Amino acid sequence: MRTAVAQMNPVVGDVKGNVSMALDFLSRAETAGADLVLFPELALTGYPPLDLLERDEFVKENLLALSALAGRTRRAACLIGYADFNPSARGRRLRNGAALLHGGKIAARRFKSLLPTYDIFDESRYFEPAASNDPVVFRGRRLGVTVCEDIWAGTSLLPRRELYGSSPLAALKKKGADLYLNLSASPYYCGKPAERLPVLAKVARGLGRPLVYANQCGANDELIFDGNSLAFDGAGRVAAAARPFAEDLILFDADRPAPGARPSMPGEAAELRAALKLGISDYFRKTGFSRAVLGLSGGIDSALVACLAADALGPGNVTALLMPSRFTEKRSVDDALRLARALGLRHETIAIDPVYRALAAALGRRDPYSGIDLTLQNLQSRARGTILMARANENGALALATGNKSEIAMGYCTLYGDTAGALAPLADLVKSRVYAIAALYPEIPPSIMTRPPTAELKPGQKDQDDLPPYDKLDRLVSLLVEKGLPPEKAARRASLPAGEAARLAGKMAASEYKRRQLAIGLKVTRKAFGQGRKMPVAKRLSAGPGPGC
Repeated sequence: MRTAVAQMNPVVGDVKGNVSMALDFLSRAETAGADLVLFPELALTGYPPLDLLERDEFVKENLLALSALAGRTRRAACLIGYADFNPSARGRRLRNGAALLHGGKIAARRFKSLLPTYDIFDESRYFEPAASNDPVVFRGRRLGVTVCEDIWAGTSLLPRRELYGSSPLAALKKKGADLYLNLSASPYYCGKPAERLPVLAKVARGLGRPLVYANQCGANDELIFDGNSLAFDGAGRVAAAARPFAEDLILFDADRPAPGARPSMPGEAAELRAALKLGISDYFRKTGFSRAVLGLSGGIDSALVACLAADALGPGNVTALLMPSRFTEKRSVDDALRLARALGLRHETIAIDPVYRALAAALGRRDPYSGIDLTLQNLQSRARGTILMARANENGALALATGNKSEIAMGYCTLYGDTAGALAPLADLVKSRVYAIAALYPEIPPSIMTRPPTAELKPGQKDQDDLPPYDKLDRLVSLLVEKGLPPEKAARRASLPAGEAARLAGKMAASEYKRRQLAIGLKVTRKAFGQGRKMPVAKRLSAGPGPGC
């Protein structure tokens, strides 16, 4: 039986558009000779639909679409993810479903058993888990149909603690399934494609039967989906692989599986660049915008955001604003102009001194250029943020914030200033990763790469005046946030004194109110400052900042 994987990029909420997309994939797969076309999890609603699922009319729309799609199936069958009502009076009102559509009707329905409720996942909020799952008989095959998390039970891709008391795959194996199909919407983090490959290969070997894994691609809000759908023979060898970070259609013959090309795994920086580019382009496309504005300072962070935006949206759709002050060095302006011209960006220079002087005067500051305290530093940043947002409004554009994870962790950012914007592409990248990705862009002047980072809000300012060296700070932030280590353990691994690590952890805890108000940040690590990290703002930690502070 020839199985096609439709690695599609659905839009959350756009049921009609997603059906149209599915029909296109179905037509192409039938032309290629497929007997069955496998789609991702919740392909009809888009993933994650979140509280759209609480609207009955939305769920009914996706059910009507499912029936309409079934009516369009003829020779090839379609196995697609959708949301269904729970017919029982007990439990949650919905189920996360997979429907087999064939011959103009819905031939079978199966439902997700394991509902993740950790990090960004909150599926138990909406869905009732399936109590059991039997194979689906189709064209002489006994199909073991699972949905995303169902395939990860007992594997290293789950958190360390065993979350589930049973394995849907083990149950299907006992019931005689001979071809395993998984509909997935597995969010990306750096390195996950390389981690996923051997895990799935081991799963296929354990089952001793072919396994096909269909993963969503694209991005929705902060989440990025890398695709990288895969098919394995019963020995765990890759037989087919889809492209990363792009829609694709692949074919796999379960009756004659043959080893295929191993999926390409780019280096870390190249992988992150592809993920961020997709995150930016889909955020704009799916929100109905095409143009971006950003402040280009001559520093590394804004330089990288400019490059990514030009890649994702096209340079003609990106406007760079140079907003120098009396404290901005000439080389910063020169570097920013050089980069804007190399990328082909629209660019404009608006000096902030008149705005800054007016704001300072309104506060009774007679000389805003001496005794530059924190208030006056933030005033400069907020002047820039106001100008940036005004240009975005005038041009029907979205503003991009340029802060990185290291700065955001320490609260080294200004609310309503450099944090202003609709999307923060670098919010989950520590500073060292910013430099690593920036090194892939020859358009960035070498002087930007080598210059010590500075906010240029007062004479002679350097980031290292207020922060430890970024190599140590990056390591500490990663250990505290992504690994969840307490400061004393993180201090040793980051080569920092215990007292310094505790102080920095305290700064991170105290800055939680800022992070609650930041632009959406693209998630590219296991733990980001976003919807998957739920920390109280008003708190008092008697034992000091703890894990994940």
